[in-house]
Amino acid sequence: MRVQVEGENVGKRIDMFVMEHIKKLSLPLTRNIVQNNLHNGCKVNNSICKKSYRLREGDEIFLDMKYWENIKIDLSEDVISQSGDLDVRYEDENILVLFKPKGISVHPGVGHREGTLANFVREYLEKKGEYDSLVDRGGIVHRLDKGVSGFLVIAKNKKTQEYLKKEFQSRNVIKIYHAQVERVGESKLNMFKESEQELELKKYLSEMDISFEPWKEWFNMRGYIGRSSKNRYKMEFRLHEFGGSKFAESYLLMSGDEVLVKIETGRMHQIRASLEYLGLRIVGDELYGSNRSMLNSESIMLEAVLLSFVNINGERLTFRI
Repeated sequence: MRVQVEGENVGKRIDMFVMEHIKKLSLPLTRNIVQNNLHNGCKVNNSICKKSYRLREGDEIFLDMKYWENIKIDLSEDVISQSGDLDVRYEDENILVLFKPKGISVHPGVGHREGTLANFVREYLEKKGEYDSLVDRGGIVHRLDKGVSGFLVIAKNKKTQEYLKKEFQSRNVIKIYHAQVERVGESKLNMFKESEQELELKKYLSEMDISFEPWKEWFNMRGYIGRSSKNRYKMEFRLHEFGGSKFAESYLLMSGDEVLVKIETGRMHQIRASLEYLGLRIVGDELYGSNRSMLNSESIMLEAVLLSFVNINGERLTFRI
């Protein structure tokens, strides 16, 4: 949406102007949220401007209403209890390990306050008299995108949640994903051709002894991930640091049109952006590996197939497909 500044809008701060317009979408976006996302959802005279910029007569404002409609705002601090199906793979007095199917969100957000795993977990634990109101985000410690299936660990009490958070932050948790891929665009696959093998990856995964850290023999992909300069809905992988980027590291093993990925850092869209850099697209991914804008990827062929961590009681737990 393009608007030319005139009349009563002259002299108004840009963040207030944007707030007034997105209110028409009936979205629960606060001024702080608008200010933090202004650089992605708004341009003045085709340029990004500061939140304190005051509008001048004749300024042309571009509001990306599609961006504001799809913005991911975490509303998980206010989780509504709701009945729903949970695929519980393990449970003790401190944790739940679930298998999340494709097509369901982990946390509540704009447009989906209900129908998420967090809603279902709260109801499940309340019925058992085990819900701890002190936990953050309903006890969820890490997340998977809506279109991604796989294992999740959830804390049932505050002490365990803080312990697991530190384990994830210290990179002590082993997370391996399986992706079905296809080649697109300019290929850089020669970067890790020596690591490509002819294997049945699911069988390899089931027999893999994690105590020997076999991924250390896989291709080690190190670089930086930040917001794409061409498509604000995407992240971009580069070998060298660029504006707003953060260090990212993964290990990859490829066999035919399948890839195993062990992520060392948990950057947004890390697997998708890294594979795109190599000239690969995950089957079903409508955003990466193409020139399309914001599209849903709820049937993406990506699955969290192995999760291993040391429980708060000192026992190592490993879950794999």
